[in-house]
Amino acid sequence: LKAWFSATWMDPALDDQHLTWIRELYRDVFRDTGGVPVPNDEHDGCYINYPDTDLADARWNTSGVPWHTLYYKDGYRRLQQVKAKWDPRGVFRHPLSVRLP
Repeated sequence: LKAWFSATWMDPALDDQHLTWIRELYRDVFRDTGGVPVPNDEHDGCYINYPDTDLADARWNTSGVPWHTLYYKDGYRRLQQVKAKWDPRGVFRHPLSVRLP
């Protein structure tokens, strides 16, 4: 089962209200694991095609588990090696991209 949390609204003046609501909902669903789906017997972590920069934010991810483990588990170091080989200058990047080792 894959879950996707989403909220939409039209009025920019309501941004803070709606973002707070969806962030608190997500945090509360995963309360037992620090507000995020830490890979364990119950959860398989996160799906990178649904990027969520809050997972890299200590205010919302209080699990002690880094965002890249939530997405890539033990594969992150290998992805860093691939990144170093094919993008050694870090040209291709975004807030949740694989970082150079």
